[in-house]
Amino acid sequence: MFISALPCPIKQPGVCLMKKSFAPESVPRPVAAQVDTLKRPVAAPQVSPNNQVPRVIRMPDLQRIYPVGRTTIYELIKAGKLPRPIALSKRARGWVLAEIEECIAKLKVEADDV
Repeated sequence: MFISALPCPIKQPGVCLMKKSFAPESVPRPVAAQVDTLKRPVAAPQVSPNNQVPRVIRMPDLQRIYPVGRTTIYELIKAGKLPRPIALSKRARGWVLAEIEECIAKLKVEADDV
């Protein structure tokens, strides 16, 4: 079966994404515009007063500092008791250590008040 026998997913003559190779300029503009809108912003690093980038920790480090499960951590984030993670890349997330330490101190004060 020839590739040209396959139905084209885009209903425009002369443009078919089913081919093995195609030039990016051959992609219809509405499709390219949709792809451009899917790009996600990545958070810029925050600079502390002494001009040092703050330390960012990932989930395993957070669990060593605050020994609870992942689900509990996400529930605390949803409840507003822990800060939301920042984007390190498209898929990687992390927390600013100073913010976590501050929130844990608040949680300790709340626990002492009860």
